[in-house]
Amino acid sequence: INFEQLSTRERMTEILERMRNETFIEFYSLFSSEEGRMGVGVTFLAVLELLKDSLIEIVQSEEFAPIHIRGIEEVH
Repeated sequence: INFEQLSTRERMTEILERMRNETFIEFYSLFSSEEGRMGVGVTFLAVLELLKDSLIEIVQSEEFAPIHIRGIEEVH
């Protein structure tokens, strides 16, 4: 059995591609139970990298409300 390694950069690209079609993405929907712990770690690191690069922001309307991410539009 060959295991395909998960890539943080690839996951970042997947998230950004998904954001082209959706304004807000529910945070929990980024994670897949089939990928297990490794998938959770890679996805979480990808979200942190996108935050660091100011490509996304995390939005929560009130305490204990669902968490969403959305893309940040560049202002020129």
